[in-house]
This record gives sequence, C-alpha cells and structure tokens, in this order.
Amino acid sequence: MSTESSKRRLGPFQLEKKLGVGGMGIVYRATYLKTGQAVALKVLAPDLSADPKIAKRFEREMDILKRLKHPHIIQYFGGSTSGAQRYYAMELLPGGTLDEVLRKKGRFSWEETVEYGLQIAQALEHAHNAGIIHRDLKPSNLLLTKKGQLKLSDFGIARDTQATQITAAGKTVGTMAYMAPEQITGKQPVSRKTDLYALGCVLFQMLTGRPPFESETQPELLFKHVEEEPPSVREFAVDVPRWLDELIDELLEKDPEDRTYDALAVQVRLKEVKQKVAEQEKMVSKTAGGGSTLTLGDGDPTMERVLGKKKKKKKRKRKEIATPFYEQTWFLSLGLALIIALVVWALWPESEQTVYERAEPLMASTNTSDWFEAEDDLQDLVERFPNGQYAKQANKWLNDIAVERKVRQITTRLGRSGYVPDNEPERLILRAREYRKFGDGVAALEVYNNMENIFSEDADPIETRAFSKLARLEAEETEAALTDESTSRTAYVDRQLEEADELYRDGSTDQARAKWQSIVRLYGGREGFRVQVHRAQSRIDDPSTALSSDEPTEDE
Repeated sequence: MSTESSKRRLGPFQLEKKLGVGGMGIVYRATYLKTGQAVALKVLAPDLSADPKIAKRFEREMDILKRLKHPHIIQYFGGSTSGAQRYYAMELLPGGTLDEVLRKKGRFSWEETVEYGLQIAQALEHAHNAGIIHRDLKPSNLLLTKKGQLKLSDFGIARDTQATQITAAGKTVGTMAYMAPEQITGKQPVSRKTDLYALGCVLFQMLTGRPPFESETQPELLFKHVEEEPPSVREFAVDVPRWLDELIDELLEKDPEDRTYDALAVQVRLKEVKQKVAEQEKMVSKTAGGGSTLTLGDGDPTMERVLGKKKKKKKRKRKEIATPFYEQTWFLSLGLALIIALVVWALWPESEQTVYERAEPLMASTNTSDWFEAEDDLQDLVERFPNGQYAKQANKWLNDIAVERKVRQITTRLGRSGYVPDNEPERLILRAREYRKFGDGVAALEVYNNMENIFSEDADPIETRAFSKLARLEAEETEAALTDESTSRTAYVDRQLEEADELYRDGSTDQARAKWQSIVRLYGGREGFRVQVHRAQSRIDDPSTALSSDEPTEDE
C-alpha cells in the first residue's frame, strides 16, 4: 500500500494495510486513533455500497456479530458509516488463518485436530443457540490468536433464522469444497446440520491436507458432494483413531437427519476420542508389561502405531479385458446422459405442495415442540415461494414459532434463582407468581389480566405476543386452581396471618416471618388490606408484643 493510501482516514480509524478481500468487502489493518488500538476494519466495497440488498446484508453481519460474544468467535467492536462508506471494526488476530497454516504445515496430527475441532464446535454451538447458521465454515474463515486459539469469523452470508431472509430464493451461497448437499440442491432447508457438514470437511482437510472431494470443474465437485460417498480419512492418514474417522464420516452424511445431532454432541464425541485412545493405550501398555499376547481388533491403526506394526496393503489384480465395452462410444454417451439426468434430478428442488404438506401436521400438533421441526420447511416456503399459495400461512406459522421460542426464553430467564426482572412485563409475571405461591389466585389473575395494558406501540411485536401468551397460559392454570374459599381474599389473608402466628408460637419463627413479609410485600398499598398489613408489620417489628395483645380485626 502506498504512503498516501496508508494515511487514509475512515471515521475514527486510520487505514494501514490491506489484509484481505472478500465477497462483500475489504479488510484492513487499522488504528483506532482515540486509543491507538490496532483493529481489523471491514469496509464494504465502494461499488457495492449503492446496492440496498448488499448494504442490508452488511448491516445484518454487524448485527449478528454484535449478538455473538464467545471466546471462539471474532470480537466485534462497533460499526458506522462515513459518508457513503460502511465499515465495522473487530479484533485483530496475528496468527493468520487456518488455511494459511495448513498450506505451510500440510496436515495436523489427530490430537491437534481434536483440540481445534472442539473450539470450532463450541463456536458453532453458541451461534446456533442464537439462531445463526454460518453457511460458510472453511479454513480461511478460522483465525488464530498468538496462543493458537481458533476464532470463527466472516458471518457475511450467515443466515439469521429469527430475521427476514436476504438471500434470493433458490440462490446457492457458500464455498463449494465445504458445501453440504442441501445447500447445493435446495431440496432440504439449510439448518445447523449444514454447518456440521462443513465442519466434517474442515476436520477431514486438517487430518489429510485435502478436502474430502476434489475436482477440476465446479459441476463435478457439486455432483460429488450430492452423490458420491466420501473417502475414509484413514485412507490418507492411517494414524487417525477409528472413532474420529467414524465421527467425520457421520458429519459428512448426505441426509442431514443422519448427521450428528448438534455441535454440542460433536464436542462430546471429540472428547470421547481422546478418552478412548487413552484407555486403549493404557490397556496396550498394561498387557505388554504383563507379557501377554494382544490381538489387534479391526486392524486398528492406533494399536498398530503403539505396537510398531504396519498394516500390509493387498495388491489388487487388474482384470484385463481385450475389448472393454466401457470405452465404446455408445456406453460413454449413455453414461454421460445418465450423469446429466442424475445431476438434474439432484438439483431439482421439492415442490411447494410437498414442503407444505410436510410442515402442516407438525404445526397442527398440540405439542409446541413439534413446531420447531417444521421451522426449516416453513422458512424454505417463504424463501423459495414468496408469492406462493402457502406463503401467508407459512409466515403466520413462523411468527407463532418465534413467539413460542420467545416464551421459552422468558420462562427460562424468569426461572433462574435470584433473577432480577429487566422490564415491566417480567416484573408483573414474577409478582403474579408470588401471589400464586402465596395462594391468592384472584390477585394473580388481576395482574395477568392487566398486562395487556402495559405494552407501548413501539414494543417488539414478537416479545409483546410472547408475554401475552405466557400471561394467558399462567392465568388459565391459576383460574383452574381457584376454589370458592380462595376467592374471599380478606378472609384468606386473615387465615394466613393466623397460620403465621401459630408457626411463631410453635417455634417456626423463620416460616412465620416469611409469611408476614409476604403479606406486607404483596398487599401493602392495596385497598381493603390496611388492617392485615398493619398486623403483619407489627409482628415483623416486635412479634412477642404484637402476639401478646389480642388485637381485634377491623371490619373493612
């Protein structure tokens, strides 16, 4: 970079050196002038800034990085616009990319691969839990720190399952050497298992120095991903434990349903590889020390490595044919036609009707967990058939799923011990639950019913619906538990006071005090409960004196 360009300013940053060029932008090494901190600055390419769809995607990438805070995901510092130029800053990692290290090193040991695989899987787990599918996992998007820790970067084509889709319907995005079959064909929607397929490709390359499928042409490479079985890792690296080979083979399954369940399950399997190898080597050492004879199982390469034995390869005999039919023109033409037909069939996406019919019974289920199984198909309908006959229904169901997901998130959050409510709806839900726990269902119902009036016009509609749904469900449970006796609230509170007094006299002072405090907290300031609150407070202040005086109850 020239001296003139190295002094170029962009907002509060001074650009110093071009680090790389991607599909959407250029990444520079830059200095934040206010603090002198070195950062990586991603700048949207000038010729793309005028494209509203590209600009929106760039904004989406910033929004995704802002939400993802994890030790193995690149750290986002902030972004802005200078004139017509969009940019954002992220941490600068000096270790280069995994791709660069692979080019220099050739391949990694299985131990290194397992360790790096764990870090990648942890990053994917965090992203997937936030509803983000990366869609472009590859060695060049994995950056290294000085200490050799991996960090996942470049969410430029990531899909946010909780937001409106930007990629055009039917458009294939990703890098072909690491692209899952469903990304290529569009027959099944992209999901977290799409990233797991790419992880399998990356682990394969780390162990062997090459991706699982190679070709001189793009169509042939895509065809291999869709139709061909991947080779075994141990064909290229015999020292790889068979358990790691089996895991990678599972990650590279054509059908997403046959792949490992999720990124957390991948972590468990990777840890098991280390554990099983350690147990096996311990067994070998123990057996060798005792002078016993050990028989190798399945020709396991790890055992052979430990014992210093090498696997003998059988030589294949070639069967010579005088006039091979497969070299004749008619056969080659037929074979080519068959390959073309298979490629066309593989790339032909499912119809709108087929996808809808698969999703409909799941959404009709009373078990809301089934809804999430339909989510990918519904997203597929919206993306591929935005003006189709089922688009409106699919969008409605996607909203219902988003609301249900939010309800579960709120429920989990409010269920944490010692949780402090973050907003008014949360505070009211917790207050209603306190009334229910105390036994006053009528007061709880009042709180639930009043929640509809607290939401502002600019509130998030999904969150508003989620709180309303949660309040409605809990109100129905409360109403079902109501009895005639519990609806007389002053009488109920009087009984609670009497029970607390008895508890105190029996020596259960902590339980008695808890009841008195609940009465003061729940009914203080409420009309019709002045006497009960006064009695409870006097017992908290001086229980012995309050209980010794036979204080009559005033009529309200």
